[in-house]
Amino acid sequence: MTMAHPNAYPFTSATTPAVSSAANPANGNTSNTSNTDLQACVRASLQAYFDDLGGEPPANMYDMVLRLVERPLLEEVMAQADHNQSRAAQWLGLNRNTLRKKLLEHELI
Repeated sequence: MTMAHPNAYPFTSATTPAVSSAANPANGNTSNTSNTDLQACVRASLQAYFDDLGGEPPANMYDMVLRLVERPLLEEVMAQADHNQSRAAQWLGLNRNTLRKKLLEHELI
């Protein structure tokens, strides 16, 4: 059996349920429903990933998922923070230098 390549499966909105945008922690809005929607979206994507593997063992899933989730998280938080790295770092609970490093890794700056 061959191991699935960690970059072989893109998590796309076409294969996952819609996620509500009602919860926005930056505005003080949090919602258990939105958290559940996000969890359901991730769960559905992972189930589709395993289905697509057709019984083949996955490889480096943790890094793959983090890489695929981190970029859109950084993009959206930076947009909502008007590209203010200090504000975005605060919202993410990160040191500003750590955020800058992640933005560079994802080629977002």
